[in-house]
Amino acid sequence: MAKSWTTFEHPADLGLEARADSLEELFEALGEGLAEQICPRALVRPGREVNLEVSADDIESLTVDFLARLLGLFQSERMLISAVKVSKVEGARLVAAVTGETYDPRRHRLGAEIKAVTYHQLKVARRGRRWLGRVILDV
Repeated sequence: MAKSWTTFEHPADLGLEARADSLEELFEALGEGLAEQICPRALVRPGREVNLEVSADDIESLTVDFLARLLGLFQSERMLISAVKVSKVEGARLVAAVTGETYDPRRHRLGAEIKAVTYHQLKVARRGRRWLGRVILDV
């Protein structure tokens, strides 16, 4: 099992791309990549767990909705994410556990202010035996 993510330049926004052996790992990588942009995950302790179930009409909408839920944890609850574990993806539904802690300005260093997850240039596709996901984040 291998997963990875990277960012790429996009005019006025931030691109996030992930590759993984499974669809579950692809969602994990995208979620962890998003979390890293908000605050370096190495600074975040896994003190709290949130279980998520996300459903959508299709895999692309599921990607945006899932990442928006993760972003919403920070925006509404000030929760920073240390890890994302996706246990199941069936069709356009996923189940995940997210660990992290509440933002503490004495210990955490915030990165980019991410306003939204967009559909612009969104891609979720199988490439041979691996999965590829690309999403643009509105900063």
